[in-house]
Amino acid sequence: MIIGDLCEEYNALASKGRAPVYGYDKVNVPYGLVIDDDGTLHAIRPLGDFTGKKPLNIVSVPARVTRSSGIAANFLCDTVAYMLGYDAKGKPDRAAKAFQACGELHRLVLGGVETPIVDAVRAFFAKGSQWETAQRLMGDDSWKSALTMNFALQYDDGMRVVFVGDDPDVRDAWDAYYSREDVDEDGEAATSMSLVSGRSVIPAKIHPKIKGVAGAQSSGASLISFNAPAFCSHGVEQNENAPMSKREAYQYTTALNVLLADRDRVQRIGDATVVSWARCGDVGYTAMFSRWQMNPAGRSAGEAVEIEVGEALKSLAHGRPYDFDSVHLEPNEEFHVLALSPNAARLAVRFYLTNTFGAFACNIDRHYGDVRIRRPSYDTTMFLPTWRLLNQTIRPQSKNARVSAEMAGEVMEAILNGTPYPVSLIYAIERRINVEHDVSPDKAAIIKAYYLRVTNNPKFKEVLQVDINEESDYVPYVLGRIFSIYEQIQLAAIPNINTTIKDKYFSSAAATPARIFPILGDLSMKHMRKTWQYEGKKANLAKALCDLTSRIGDHYPLRLSLEERGAFQLGYYFENQKRFIKKNANVKDTEQGVDHD
Repeated sequence: MIIGDLCEEYNALASKGRAPVYGYDKVNVPYGLVIDDDGTLHAIRPLGDFTGKKPLNIVSVPARVTRSSGIAANFLCDTVAYMLGYDAKGKPDRAAKAFQACGELHRLVLGGVETPIVDAVRAFFAKGSQWETAQRLMGDDSWKSALTMNFALQYDDGMRVVFVGDDPDVRDAWDAYYSREDVDEDGEAATSMSLVSGRSVIPAKIHPKIKGVAGAQSSGASLISFNAPAFCSHGVEQNENAPMSKREAYQYTTALNVLLADRDRVQRIGDATVVSWARCGDVGYTAMFSRWQMNPAGRSAGEAVEIEVGEALKSLAHGRPYDFDSVHLEPNEEFHVLALSPNAARLAVRFYLTNTFGAFACNIDRHYGDVRIRRPSYDTTMFLPTWRLLNQTIRPQSKNARVSAEMAGEVMEAILNGTPYPVSLIYAIERRINVEHDVSPDKAAIIKAYYLRVTNNPKFKEVLQVDINEESDYVPYVLGRIFSIYEQIQLAAIPNINTTIKDKYFSSAAATPARIFPILGDLSMKHMRKTWQYEGKKANLAKALCDLTSRIGDHYPLRLSLEERGAFQLGYYFENQKRFIKKNANVKDTEQGVDHD
């Protein structure tokens, strides 16, 4: 269960100091409102780093409320409307109400506490809005740039300035207030069985927002939300339809927000934002997973990193631990992968996978083995990153083309589960080949990997290798090789030709060989009669053509199926690469056997 696993992750993150304790949030607070004993604002302190475009000071403050269109104040830290009553949006009445609501909240939380610092807070809100003083203290330019920022209450006791929330009495008052359970007007509350713990709890009606999902609302979106009567049942309201306690709602949303905030380890697949975590809470697992899945070596990382990635994959896939970035990675560690997509004000779960880290390593290693293929000497790719694989399905250099979000999620799910790739992937690749009239190394790798997992044809399996199968007599594969020979003959006979038979006949030859290959044969005979600069090359191509055509039989197939077209395209690709086999050191001799299926 996603929510239960995220609650467990929260506990792991909190124990390592990576997540705030219950009732608190990590928030950017660049300014402190310094008040004295009588509540007068006498200074505004810049906090944190002001060297960037926006000031940055991430600190722990009392948990934020979930806002929609109404007025809801935060405790000790909020915007100018709530803390100072300033109208920054042309709604002075609303700003006045926001300041009043903030004062009422502080009086409610701090009721019964009698200390100098609490008396100063009460006096601050009793004085009314002090935004004019704040504007004078900051200056007009600084004031304008700070209108969207958070301000925290600080107290000057004459000796030092402290954040009000650091006072033990204030903290105890907030903890008691935040831990209270919502009850009705009679002081009672209906309980339900928690979907997370199975215990009887008072359900939280509203859950905190989740931020950091690409394409979702910047103010945050909900993973669980019931905002219309049509979504509710049995007379319960809002999130009472998915009952869990206020603490559990806080835990799963906080864990997810912490994971999403780690931008170096968050991945994008289509429209989905992908987060991952190990049950133990160590970030080394996620860091290694990110390297495996999205860009194993980094776009300019170099061979040393590629070797380390490969070694880690092999080690963990075979059940052996691996040390990475001072973290001891164990293959039996429970690992989770969650893909979230934007959907209006909510988030949609694209997929959620749980397995051991070693099992994921094994499946990813298998994937990279499946897409391994002989490449041109200039192409030093050792691992085909997922983003590049998916980009083969759209028009290159297009500013508007987008990878299918659904297909992208299905491809990643297939990689992680070790299951067949979605049929939408091969359809998209075939469309691109029909338009481009060519089979690039990446597309050939995808064709090989796709059919390794789905074909039951033993003849086809024999040619799904890293390199060419010279002995195969599988007709579609041989036809692809013959087409490559025909093209080589044309290029040798007419070196400066602009448009080759590939541009005119490739797609139709792969679909209807009986109609196209007689035409290609006639063209080839004319090309062979021309005078070539290298007669030895003519003899070699003629010999290769004779050998391959003898494997076809008495007639060409009328049509090739989608799978047979894949074999044709691989035959064409491998025959082309055969010309450069002596120059290509990208695939070792030990890798030129048949891949696993």
